[in-house]
Amino acid sequence: MRFLKRAVIVLVLLVACVYVVGMRMPREHTVSSRIQLTAPRDSVWATLRNFGDYPKWHSDFKSSVRGEPRSGHEVWVQDVDGMTMSVEFLEIRPPSYLVTEIVTDEKSQWGGVWTYDLVSTGAGTEVTITEAGWVKSPFLRVMMKLMGTHSTMDGVLKALGAKYGEMVTPEHVTVDTRG
Repeated sequence: MRFLKRAVIVLVLLVACVYVVGMRMPREHTVSSRIQLTAPRDSVWATLRNFGDYPKWHSDFKSSVRGEPRSGHEVWVQDVDGMTMSVEFLEIRPPSYLVTEIVTDEKSQWGGVWTYDLVSTGAGTEVTITEAGWVKSPFLRVMMKLMGTHSTMDGVLKALGAKYGEMVTPEHVTVDTRG
């Protein structure tokens, strides 16, 4: 009985510590990851722009289907590792710039905007994804930090590289988001 009491106390203290750490972390974050591909920009653009084909080249995507438009914007409903989310296209400038946002409501625990920048280089294409996101729950902020703030972007970029037969290591970069 004494052991059980101590175990419960330790567990409560651990949960409280994680909560306090999460509360001290910022709700919003902006992070970027970048890769270099030998593929031409038009080809990379076509791959990234075609959300319906993501499950063909990224194993985390189980499905990606066109949804109902929002405010005249294209929307895709995606099942990513068992989690369903809707992604709205906010800005499209072929073949180099795409801005998407996770559709959220007041109950959402996280969300954000992804900006895809594609730059033609002499050797192929530089692809940068910038996430301007937010995480409501202090517990989820700690989880995100432990898993790596760049992990989702890095996963997309690694899968994109693999689609083109390239093994890439995303570089974590600082992007000036002040305009």
